[in-house]
Amino acid sequence: MAGVPASAPLSAAAAAIPASSEAAVAVWRVDGASHHHHHRAPTAAATVVGLLSSIDVVAFLANHPGGAAAAFMTPAGDVVPHEHALVRQVQPDTRLIEIVELMKQGARRVLVGKNIKEGCAINKQPFAPFYKAVLKITGTPRRNPSPSPSPATRSPSTTLGRDRYCCLTREDIVRFLINCLGALAPIPMQSIASLGAISRAYSHVEDSSPAIGAAWELPSDPRAVAVVRTGHDGSRVILGEISGHKLWKKDYAAAAEAMATMSAMDFATGVDESGPSPTATAAAAAGNVGGGGARARMGSVEEEIAPVPRLTRFSSRKIGFSASLANMIMVSHRKNRVLTCKATSSLAAVMAQMLSHRATHLWVVEDGDADKGAVLVGMIGYMEILRAVTRGVVVPPA
Repeated sequence: MAGVPASAPLSAAAAAIPASSEAAVAVWRVDGASHHHHHRAPTAAATVVGLLSSIDVVAFLANHPGGAAAAFMTPAGDVVPHEHALVRQVQPDTRLIEIVELMKQGARRVLVGKNIKEGCAINKQPFAPFYKAVLKITGTPRRNPSPSPSPATRSPSTTLGRDRYCCLTREDIVRFLINCLGALAPIPMQSIASLGAISRAYSHVEDSSPAIGAAWELPSDPRAVAVVRTGHDGSRVILGEISGHKLWKKDYAAAAEAMATMSAMDFATGVDESGPSPTATAAAAAGNVGGGGARARMGSVEEEIAPVPRLTRFSSRKIGFSASLANMIMVSHRKNRVLTCKATSSLAAVMAQMLSHRATHLWVVEDGDADKGAVLVGMIGYMEILRAVTRGVVVPPA
């Protein structure tokens, strides 16, 4: 499980997020650490204090009075929302239904213990319904175990207990379940509306409001806020989103500058129109304080030697169109900007769409008239999917 110690600078955490799952990395506390081994990875889930997402980083940078360079030097433990029990630890013989129950209670990562001489694999026997609880997460000895990496090649500062645990995410569970749709029938073919899998408790901001306001509306899961336009009848048309998923592999420093100065609509449009790229400015900002500089664009991150740290302004004009045209482009190509589904969509279709885009959620819409657009009625994420597939299932005793 990728992550950093709480004492590490925010730049280190930001640099690790693009390669992480669900656009977030763990921040862990190291008890009794000395000056020489304060980056040592912990060995238990209890030491993880929270999960830091890309939007957490961008929102912190946007609100920091000292600018991006100073903000990146802040300890990651001071930025991450402290939410315990997001990471749970289980034994190798734990049943899948028990892991799903932990995730339904809020766990976002589950560490499956293993012996250092064992691999970690899912027992791929024919799937049986959950209530029979026959599927096991087991430690299977390797026939030809790979040699352990030498101390010189290990990176304990960024990986939690790689020799002790296997890490399961909610995406891993859904990816496994989509290969077992027949055993789960008829639930996967039912609509998400009929399964009660649509959450009405979503967060939103008006399109003309400041983008920085989205940082104050962020729910804990998923880390996403819809950008909407509210009609006279109270209906909300979705025009975009501000989320950890959208900012996953963007330039965080440039995005923060944009969030602090743009409207929610212009910010969402600019993020959508800029191409994805690995986030390099976090490390660059930390490494260039007082010396070099970083020149950043949302679509491509570049570094150059400069006497003064400098960040290229993020704006709609930089990415090829005027900000005044943002609304029209967003409306005419909305399906390419926001991942949506309908209340009548089957659970299987929603699972496939989320996995194909590696998304943490979909916005649920219903068709409006031609001028109005897609009306937002709710959202569906991993939590709603896990609840739907275990509907009516009673966890049997161990």
